[in-house]
Amino acid sequence: MGVSPDWSRCCWPKKRNKGVSEKRSRKMENKETQVIDSIERFKPHTFSFERGEGLFMSHSHDCDELTLILEGQGYYSSPEQNIKVSAGDVVLIPPRLHHGFVCTVPWQGISVHFRHDRLPVHSRYPFGAAEREPNRILHARLEGEELRWAESSLSQLEREWRADDGGSDGRQLMRLALETTLLLFRRGRSCGAPSAAGDRSVVQEVLKEIHARYYAGITIGELAARHFLSESHLRKKFTEAMGLSPKQYIINLRLMEAKRLLQQTDQAIESISSEVGFTSSSRFYELFVKSAGMTPLEWRNAHRHGG
Repeated sequence: MGVSPDWSRCCWPKKRNKGVSEKRSRKMENKETQVIDSIERFKPHTFSFERGEGLFMSHSHDCDELTLILEGQGYYSSPEQNIKVSAGDVVLIPPRLHHGFVCTVPWQGISVHFRHDRLPVHSRYPFGAAEREPNRILHARLEGEELRWAESSLSQLEREWRADDGGSDGRQLMRLALETTLLLFRRGRSCGAPSAAGDRSVVQEVLKEIHARYYAGITIGELAARHFLSESHLRKKFTEAMGLSPKQYIINLRLMEAKRLLQQTDQAIESISSEVGFTSSSRFYELFVKSAGMTPLEWRNAHRHGG
């Protein structure tokens, strides 16, 4: 991990502040559909300090955090981790995880606080690991064109968020910019991680395929054949890793996306059922009621009016 900073000289303020930060929180008319909570750029500290000193900021928040380091060095910590970061590193921090950071070489970067459960489900693959390990910070490394792409995407996201004209075009651009950055994070995490054991690696690849094609007529046999496995072997390994079968995982993704569309759009329920991959409306209603305890219309009315 390298030389750790001198924690005896750390401070523990109540408010989070990465040096000189530009934070802006805003209220939107429909908080139930708000994806971005805040965006901040952080710059080198304005006070003088010797190499190896810094401010250790400890805190937690109810939303996800994605931070891209553009310059400098420091550490991110959780109760189980101490991760050294520098230019090109991206960290993804789950909600409610108590964590901290310290700047050891003056740094710059950009942080986005957002709600991943309000994104389309095809964008949520990176959060599967966070949900299985809610006490760990996820980390990826970007370089070259991919680093510039991520920085450009986050800059576009910031511009649209600060403009906040309320138009659908702006919201779509923000969503696409955040999704692009998350995809780059996913790729950087895959490329930078040590080689996993065969079964675990296969499960991760299958998860990616499911998130990309959950709405299509994807079958366990098709997934197994792509990885030269029997259906029973894939089903067993997937269930051991995820705690539920591939079939149930796909159903859960479809229901999650249906709930997002019910809450965020005015699409007809029949149209939503078809869009997320159900070929039978009656089957969709049956599974939805079993999962949510109410019909899709009742769920839409309750969650669009703050119920």
